[in-house]
Amino acid sequence: MVLPSRFEDDELLDILKRYSYSDRRIYVVTQFNYPREISKESVKAINTLISAGVILTNQTVLLKGINDYPRTLAKLQNKLVSIGVNPYYVFQCRPVKRVKSAFQIPLCKGIEIVETAKKSCNGHSKRFKYVMSHRTGKIEILGIRHDDIYFKYHQAKDVKNLGRIFKRKVDKKAGWLDDFKKH
Repeated sequence: MVLPSRFEDDELLDILKRYSYSDRRIYVVTQFNYPREISKESVKAINTLISAGVILTNQTVLLKGINDYPRTLAKLQNKLVSIGVNPYYVFQCRPVKRVKSAFQIPLCKGIEIVETAKKSCNGHSKRFKYVMSHRTGKIEILGIRHDDIYFKYHQAKDVKNLGRIFKRKVDKKAGWLDDFKKH
């Protein structure tokens, strides 16, 4: 997205082709956060990578005021699939100083946005997972049932947590796992 002209390098493309068509595949993870970021130049770069045998996935950060409208998020995911990029993750914005207050959305609202967006996504576009990269591992944000929000470890520093599903009481203001009270 940022420098699509990088993939006009014949030497780089030859390397990608050589290793993408062997017994292993090369994946490139893009980061498109908004539909207008998918430009003619980026589509050309994506087509070049696909022609080289590269598999493309995308990760997006859910950002307040940018892509936090279900229609915008669905449009992004559908557009990605239409150009050959598989939606992979939608990340919860990290609680970084000066970023949290400007861009982070409460998790409950994020779940609502993601689930509403998925209703407007085609089958391939809705395969992404809503996740956070927490200090304890990569955690999927599964959803809300009754008064609980459910999570699942996809990666975990403590191997015992791998695949573990856990819950916290709903807190409409919580934007990060550490904001919830354990129960």
